[in-house]
Amino acid sequence: MNDLKTVSALVKQILEDDVDARNSDNVLYLEVLRYYASKKGIDLCQLSVPDFLMNMEQKGLPAFETVRRSRQKVQATYPDLAATGVVGAFRARNEKVYREFAKSEV
Repeated sequence: MNDLKTVSALVKQILEDDVDARNSDNVLYLEVLRYYASKKGIDLCQLSVPDFLMNMEQKGLPAFETVRRSRQKVQATYPDLAATGVVGAFRARNEKVYREFAKSEV
């Protein structure tokens, strides 16, 4: 299991360097995978989808949800790294709806 602080630090670095990663969890996750694969000598292109999914933890690759949560936390802490344009507006609307729904459920 990857240390959450390590993943969050990597996510922050990627978001600083790659504007596209701010708007797409898929782009962000691919960059995270490229980093870990290069450190561990893994050829991502040679992994089948089943092998990847069933052996992520053994290969030391972070889960998609870990990266997504790290992105969310980093962007909340550093608003300048938040999503832009249509994606940013969409996420802001979704967050507002979610918070209103959560309040009504209490």
